[in-house]
Amino acid sequence: MASSGILRIISMSLVMGAASFGAGLIPLSLSMTKSHLAKLSTLSTGLLIGAALGVIIPEGVASTIAGDSEPESYSHKIALCVLLGFAFMFLVEEYISPHAQRPLPLEIRHEVEDVHFDMALDELEREEGMTLPGSHASTWQMLRHAPSLSLQRAYPLSLGLTVHALVDGYALGVSSLETRSGALSFVVFLAIIIHKAPTALALTSSLLETSLSPSECKRHLLLFSLATPVSAILSYILYTHTGDGNNLSVGTPLLFSGGTFLYVATVVKSPSEATLSSTQETITKTSRTFLLLLGMFFPFIISAMLGHGH
Repeated sequence: MASSGILRIISMSLVMGAASFGAGLIPLSLSMTKSHLAKLSTLSTGLLIGAALGVIIPEGVASTIAGDSEPESYSHKIALCVLLGFAFMFLVEEYISPHAQRPLPLEIRHEVEDVHFDMALDELEREEGMTLPGSHASTWQMLRHAPSLSLQRAYPLSLGLTVHALVDGYALGVSSLETRSGALSFVVFLAIIIHKAPTALALTSSLLETSLSPSECKRHLLLFSLATPVSAILSYILYTHTGDGNNLSVGTPLLFSGGTFLYVATVVKSPSEATLSSTQETITKTSRTFLLLLGMFFPFIISAMLGHGH
């Protein structure tokens, strides 16, 4: 069983890494309509909610109860694990994610955006003999600082999304510990891979907007794509060697990962939504409602069809 478990997690990790990298390459070769991106993002949100509430947390509760000999402590342990996962993602969002970074001052952003206009104006002034002392130097000073300003936006963006990807990998690795059936890990895998597709698309699109070269964007994308597979495999190996087969040790990380899923699905504004002016403008209310409900119930239906039970 152990060998089949490690083979399963390795195969899912390889597929997820390849799919994430492939999705991120799309903006480098062709454009994807805002409508398709918004629909995929909405479906992934529903899948995360459904996977957390319909599969991961119930499985974590069942595993915790089965491995705990103190019934009076069930509610406290379950609540604490879910809250810790939720709080962890809150801290990541507040201090690491790109949304936590202070925006550039408005005057600096205007200077960087208008640098080409300033260069043309300088050239015109020189031709007319109207160049003021220091004006040409200030323009090139802005040019010199423009790449660093782009990097200030690019690296926090990549770091924040990579941390999110590491947590996704943790959830996948923990779900694969369940040896009685592969349904749990498959449902989590499905939710994560659909969630990562629009995220990878948005990451590359956002990096291109920071004026990074395509080769540099690919390096950022590769780091993001490898984060989930590496985290999943390491989490699986760690808990396999330290859990001693105890149900409680499986239930605790499942509940923690369920808390992280809930935060990402209900609080965090996904990068793909951030790149769109408004999700409601790109898809109708009926389509959004249908996709959310489909995503919410799909993990539960798949889990029931695959016969994951006790």
